[in-house]
Amino acid sequence: MHYVITYDIEDDRLRTKTAKVLQRHGCARVQKSVFVAPNLEKKHLALLQNALQRLLNKRIQPTDSLLIIPLRDDLAAEIAIIGHNNVLTELEPKPLKILL
Repeated sequence: MHYVITYDIEDDRLRTKTAKVLQRHGCARVQKSVFVAPNLEKKHLALLQNALQRLLNKRIQPTDSLLIIPLRDDLAAEIAIIGHNNVLTELEPKPLKILL
């Protein structure tokens, strides 16, 4: 399953560390505070959530938040992209090739 991860974190250092954790776990930046985790297995999702929880529990403020939103494979193809960001096109299933 794919996941969209978005955050609203006021502290610059914490926001930067959050982005680095996401990138280390294979997430791709879509916008400044929006990442996508393509084809993330449940065990890797749990590892990512634990890493984020450890980081954010230390310094998160009452106005800060992070959302992990599941995105079914069949819905990924329906994403409308306006602009030049092509990261989300990686979510579309590739057509199968049959070699005879």
